Amino acid sequence: MNTNQHRFKNVDGKLLLNGAITNSVALVLGVLLLLFTGCKQEETRTIPQNRLTVEYSVDREILNVGDPVELVVTAYFPTNGTLALPEIGREKDIVLLKRDWENIPREDGLAQSETRYSITSFRVGEHVVSTNTISCRVGEQTFTTNFPTVLLKVESSLDAGASSEIADIKPMHKLPGRMPRWIWVVLGTAATAFLIGLLSSKLWKHRQVIIPRTPTIPPHVLALKALERLKGKGLLEKDECKPFYTELSLILRSYLEGRFLLNAPDETTEEIVEELSQSPDLSGTQRNILQDFMRQADMVKFAKGHPDRSTMESAFDTTKQFVEETKDQTDPSHQSDQTDQNK
Repeated sequence: MNTNQHRFKNVDGKLLLNGAITNSVALVLGVLLLLFTGCKQEETRTIPQNRLTVEYSVDREILNVGDPVELVVTAYFPTNGTLALPEIGREKDIVLLKRDWENIPREDGLAQSETRYSITSFRVGEHVVSTNTISCRVGEQTFTTNFPTVLLKVESSLDAGASSEIADIKPMHKLPGRMPRWIWVVLGTAATAFLIGLLSSKLWKHRQVIIPRTPTIPPHVLALKALERLKGKGLLEKDECKPFYTELSLILRSYLEGRFLLNAPDETTEEIVEELSQSPDLSGTQRNILQDFMRQADMVKFAKGHPDRSTMESAFDTTKQFVEETKDQTDPSHQSDQTDQNK
């Protein structure tokens, strides 16, 4: 009787072991089938050829004030199209820290552009990154789509129980003076009179040895001469758009550096537009012309756009007109130019 019970226990143990092995094999086969199905779906995914398709990814949507967020916007569009991305940045709500883009080669007849934004926010609350649109121009046709709806939830790094009120400044505590106030007044007056006399004597002594500096060439004169040299290189006739836009953009940035005291050659288009947005020397139309040209130049240099010759000639004429309209009206050379024209 005991022997039979022991035998039945052994049989049940084998059955349980066989059942566990079967379940494990089924689980492994299910995982492999799921992976194979997912890969197959990814491989068979198709992207429309005749329109603009935009995807995005963001590493996080909840952050503390000042923390960076990485946003990646991927655009698929026809290879002969020109992509235009909107500006990102809105006071303290959305602050653009850095932007990089890359063109990824494809074999399905589409162009793929991947733009990486590093953004942050210095204001607590919920903020939409951008409500503008992304456009792609193909010949005479323009495709537009909304910028990805990315909502950032910005939280304070302070503790929940921390008070947001600013404490009042403590009243001033007057220290006892060691010397009467009138003595300090006399000493200060004497020191000021001594420094004024010393400075006046040095200026009077060296008044005749001051050599006037050689007048510098105004920025607009340098820019106009550089434009004439660019026109003489024949890049328009050779349809070499990338070197043409590169040199034209450098001429304009050098002019902005000399005319408006900007570090334009080393700044991005967004930084230049932001610094000139409050300039009283530029009208709204001139700022829009400058912004449109610099974006067009960036697209040709970095996104491999290829405008036709008429567009290149228009960019050249617009740059020359911008220089002539925004040159310093108080510059002596400008006044002499007007006198020569009147004669």
